[in-house]
Amino acid sequence: MASVPTEQKTGRGGRLPPLADRLKCGELLVSVRSSFSDAYEQARRKFLATMPQARAFVLPDLAGPHNEALSVDVGWIGDPQAECVLVIISGTHGPEGFCGSGIQIDWLALLEASGPPKHVALLFIHGLNPHGFAWDRRVTQEGCDLNRNFVDFAVGAPANPGYDELRAHFVPAALDGAAFEAAREAIRQFKYAHGERAFQIARKAGQYTDPDGMFFGGFGPSWSACTLDTIAREYALAARKFVAVIDVHTGLGPYGYGELQSEHMAASASQVIADRMFGPSVTSADLGTSASIPIHGSLQLFWERLLGDGRYLYLCLEYGTFDTEAAQRVLLADQWLHVHGGGDRTGAFGREVRARMRAHFCPDDPSWKEAVLFRGRQVLRQALAGLEQIGQGQFALPPSAPK
Repeated sequence: MASVPTEQKTGRGGRLPPLADRLKCGELLVSVRSSFSDAYEQARRKFLATMPQARAFVLPDLAGPHNEALSVDVGWIGDPQAECVLVIISGTHGPEGFCGSGIQIDWLALLEASGPPKHVALLFIHGLNPHGFAWDRRVTQEGCDLNRNFVDFAVGAPANPGYDELRAHFVPAALDGAAFEAAREAIRQFKYAHGERAFQIARKAGQYTDPDGMFFGGFGPSWSACTLDTIAREYALAARKFVAVIDVHTGLGPYGYGELQSEHMAASASQVIADRMFGPSVTSADLGTSASIPIHGSLQLFWERLLGDGRYLYLCLEYGTFDTEAAQRVLLADQWLHVHGGGDRTGAFGREVRARMRAHFCPDDPSWKEAVLFRGRQVLRQALAGLEQIGQGQFALPPSAPK
């Protein structure tokens, strides 16, 4: 880490230790109360209070549950010409934004007095899927899974034959009774014939044929995908020496643990950098060590096209909540509401579904939130240290990356 004066004003008349020490200190429960929010509108208000200079990319023609504006809010900290940039994204999957926003606000409080190391800047992207964040939907207003939306549609979307086989059974006409049980039996038979991993690929890898189905990657780039492209251009990210992206997600893995999931190919230069920067806690979908299966159309493809192997990292910081069966039940109820239930998220069942989505993807448990911030601070410390070394030329990049 860069050296920081031992005393710095907090703006409240007190003194702060250096950033490196603050990242290790035991004030997490205090930050839990101030960093996490109960609604999108509150999360956005907190973010903008911390970053009043943030730019708003407003979603046109749509509003939130309280008629509030929906926006991707973007803030920069550090030298505008910094060679290395750490990008922190929240809200790719709607209600997972409550966790990501909490981490972003916690990090901003830590950086308030000290700022980033030399050669390093931070770009905060708050609520990349603002419609899903506000309405507690994993998908965007177009109904697509944003983390499946970055395939090259000009070339053609990948096939998912397992999904095609089970298409009629993933969102049955009823949530109980004969139709529901018939769907469950068809899924059991598929698992028996092909195995659990094949089922997870069929269900979650991404599909591009059925807008009423789950994990739909879209028929073209979503508004959020286009907005991310605009952000990257306006902040000249392609011209930087190195960009590290941390995209916060929830719902997979052990309760409260933040797994750094890489979607880089195991033999890539970027994977080598990830392993060196963050150590053995980095997992790989390519190697099968991740809680996630390999997926189609993830944000990793956007950064790969923008920067190329060896000039970037894209890692999902994935926090575990509850088990896979629980996730399937809550996501089914959410999708059923929009396919068969009329889609009203303001009625009794709609409010129940929203509450279940939020409770699953951001548990209202102080111990879970404390664990989230602890791991988040650890990742921030590692990322800043690695980027500082890259900026100073002390971190030997693999041959495919420019020196």
